[in-house]
Amino acid sequence: MKKQSEQILDCAEKTITDSFHFSHEAMATVYELYISNEDEDYARQGAQAAFAEVDRLELEMSRFISNSDISRLNAALPGQVIDLGIDTFNCLVRAKEMFEKTRGAFDISVGALYDCWLDDNRSLREPSLDEVQKASELTGLDLLKLDDDDFCAEVLVEGVKFDLGGIGKGYAAEKVSEILKEWSLEQSLVLAGASSVLCVSVPDGMNGWPVRLRNPDDSREILIRFDLKEGAISGSGRKKGQHIIDPRSIEAGPVQGCSGAWSLAPDAITADALSTAFMMFSNEEISDYCLANSGTAAIITSLDERLNPSGQSFQKFGQFWDSY
Repeated sequence: MKKQSEQILDCAEKTITDSFHFSHEAMATVYELYISNEDEDYARQGAQAAFAEVDRLELEMSRFISNSDISRLNAALPGQVIDLGIDTFNCLVRAKEMFEKTRGAFDISVGALYDCWLDDNRSLREPSLDEVQKASELTGLDLLKLDDDDFCAEVLVEGVKFDLGGIGKGYAAEKVSEILKEWSLEQSLVLAGASSVLCVSVPDGMNGWPVRLRNPDDSREILIRFDLKEGAISGSGRKKGQHIIDPRSIEAGPVQGCSGAWSLAPDAITADALSTAFMMFSNEEISDYCLANSGTAAIITSLDERLNPSGQSFQKFGQFWDSY
């Protein structure tokens, strides 16, 4: 199996190749672990325990599995209370937090809007204003009521479609990190595909995990190299005909100018959510967010040269990049 991590990690570094590497397919991607430990067999056992947790989370949170928590939530009628597993509930809590912090740019309830704007083959269509209005009325996490005492949820309007895909991989990465720490394998790196990376901790003798970020418009172009010493990084983009719909207003529609966004954050859940939100934010909004939230940074690529007056193929936001 080809390592997806080679797209984002400087794997030629001796310090990385000396780490044990394990991979596992789950959640429509490949999870990879780099573990620095003297005992390969023990590291493998810890990796297997971590991957088993990812499989368990997928069964609980995937909308593609008929009896999952999210599928039952999507089928719920208004007023119906749905009991949830603790992980689904906690993931929904974090999703609502990021919905509020990004003022609705990150939203796991955009299913109706995507159905409105995209054909069955996922190509863009031109919906009527009435169609967009109706889809917007089925969008927004204010339509989801969570009960912190009983770990259950209630959907206030019929037809809302939830999808944890934009945050579930980051949540799973954090759970993997917890298991690796329980196994005393904290000197490790977690990858959920080639676009979500979490540093559990840096191995002794290393300055950090060497990372390279590529241009989503041209994978041959490396935008920047740096050492990831803590926290997480996540990327979003519009490649292979993909489209991202801005749910903040009925006038917004599909994202046009931004072609890709990389976000750095203290944890993988936040990084996942922000890479989506930053696709929709203006440069001023991204700058303000990074200044107001410690440990947050971004790299944005644009298809519109007018949005990037520096002449580079990308822009950097946040104090993290001051030394690069």
